Amino acid sequence: MDKIFKVGIFGLAPNEQNTLGSIFKLAASRSRQYSMVEQRETAEIILVDADNPDALSEWRSFSVHHSKIPVVKVAKVVPDSTKEAYLKRPLTLKRVLEVLDKVTIEAHKYVPELVIGDGEGGIDDDAKKALLKAAGNTSSSGVKSLVVDDSLPVRKSMEIQLSLFGMDIDFAETGEKALEFIQKTVYDIIFLDIMLPGIDGYKVCKEIKSNNMSKNTPVVMLTGKGTRFDKLRGTMAGASVYLTKPVEPEQLKEVINQFLPNAIKSE
Repeated sequence: MDKIFKVGIFGLAPNEQNTLGSIFKLAASRSRQYSMVEQRETAEIILVDADNPDALSEWRSFSVHHSKIPVVKVAKVVPDSTKEAYLKRPLTLKRVLEVLDKVTIEAHKYVPELVIGDGEGGIDDDAKKALLKAAGNTSSSGVKSLVVDDSLPVRKSMEIQLSLFGMDIDFAETGEKALEFIQKTVYDIIFLDIMLPGIDGYKVCKEIKSNNMSKNTPVVMLTGKGTRFDKLRGTMAGASVYLTKPVEPEQLKEVINQFLPNAIKSE
């Protein structure tokens, strides 16, 4: 699923704007794309020239009413210790895409590299390290989740995706292990695969809903099955929502926003 992020500009010289335009065109084949917009209030990312006092002043006035739009400061020298996002001059394709991609992961929770349940291959090690690093920079939301799936790639994908929302996560490979967890811990949300060794997901879901500690916990069923009968069975077992694998990041984000809106702080 392709996504084009709108980028607003404060103070960059015409030659740098031309460079950005060329970089965005070269990156047009990626699932994560960027486009400059004139109406900066519609932007999803702001680039501001940190070496230009007038640009900084204009951006500060703008940010009074648009403080939720993530900002990247463009500068010749990047401070050694800063939590702000910086893009170092000169603007190169690698620098621009690395910084903007990181912002889309951290601020917008957009991770096209991770499609949950898309097979055993997964993403390459470099992408995984970058995503885990971004997840590690996310403050805790205080949300506790349980993921029940016997597939290691699915568990790893869920680990990165949910960590981006600051969630604490427990993992269970079997239904029996999941039932042990719910006897000891109250979860804010449970992600449950249907095809499990031993007790299947339907039976686990029924047990979750019959337990006083977990009966009110939303259960998101993850499965490769997508028939109407399977969905009906999952609903009858007490599932809150049914997602068919492979699950796209945007679908997962919508579910989290539905049941745990406070977990998405930047929205």
